[in-house]
Amino acid sequence: MKPWLKKVTRLEPVLIDRSKYLRLDKNERVINFEKKFLNFLKKKLNSYFISAYPETTKIKRLISKKIGVNHKNIFISAGSDMSLKTCFELYTKNYDRVIVLDPTFGMVNVYCGIYNLRQIKINYNKNLKLNYKKLFKNISKRVSLIILANPNSPTGTIIDRAIMLEILNRTKKLKIPIVIDEAYAGFYKANYIKYINKFKNLIIIRTFSKSFGLAGLRAGYAVGSEQNIKLMNKFRPMYEINSISCLAIEFLLNNISLVKKNIDQVEKSKKFLIKELTKLNINFINTNTNFFHIELGKNVKKFEKVFRKSGILFRKGPGVKGFEKYSRFGLGSVKQMKRVLKLVKNVHKKN
Repeated sequence: MKPWLKKVTRLEPVLIDRSKYLRLDKNERVINFEKKFLNFLKKKLNSYFISAYPETTKIKRLISKKIGVNHKNIFISAGSDMSLKTCFELYTKNYDRVIVLDPTFGMVNVYCGIYNLRQIKINYNKNLKLNYKKLFKNISKRVSLIILANPNSPTGTIIDRAIMLEILNRTKKLKIPIVIDEAYAGFYKANYIKYINKFKNLIIIRTFSKSFGLAGLRAGYAVGSEQNIKLMNKFRPMYEINSISCLAIEFLLNNISLVKKNIDQVEKSKKFLIKELTKLNINFINTNTNFFHIELGKNVKKFEKVFRKSGILFRKGPGVKGFEKYSRFGLGSVKQMKRVLKLVKNVHKKN
């Protein structure tokens, strides 16, 4: 066994029937899917889609058409998580240096531990601004990989386009592979897909879990130069995603208005919360994602129990020093957010 694996800790999931709750703890879609979509799956699903191996070529071509790149620039994966893992396997070796955000997607830290890498963590200040001085200072030939989530989770923050382009230009000169995690594409309109051919070192990873709402089907993809995708395909499993995932993705890519409808409802919820929380003089942090931070107080565990009794799950906020009083709520419909607001009011009355 690799001795450094002893330092890697993975928590067992807490056993809870989340179907009974308003699930605002994992940034999932909580607005029910339209009957049109569910009826399509019911009608199409038969023995073939369970017993036959999946066909992903059609999905790859549909994605390429929607995002405007050649299908040879796309790598299909089981969630963006697997695309990320593939980049670790491809570009790093034992004890390499990797630049990451702190905090960021939890699996980044896990993979750095599994592959025994040295993390250069770029932190946030009291204004939720990244330490760009430290970031630029550490971009050098000694770095094997850079991973930047944009927007980032759990902070919900973005990297300004001018700064991102400067990062891309510097890494291009030094030939450092850089991964931009665009898991929240759709909720944040800007993206860097058009730069994949200009910056041959750039890989963009995306998921169907967030704006498409297919978290339970575990599907995602990476976009990069044809050469990068060829290299990533060397690590591809025999079959990337399952047949039911292919069915769902195909339908939603051909009915993209349903995805946009979900995004629009989330945006309405943000506006609703901003308006109501401002009137109540309750502090909050807006984000560029499908989640929102609200100040509840330091006793998060106590409030978790209060919300759970009312059938609502949430989790801790940005994970940055100075923001311990904030809690993170996934966003659903305005009707669902009214339930949250009612409890938030009660919490603040008691504080």
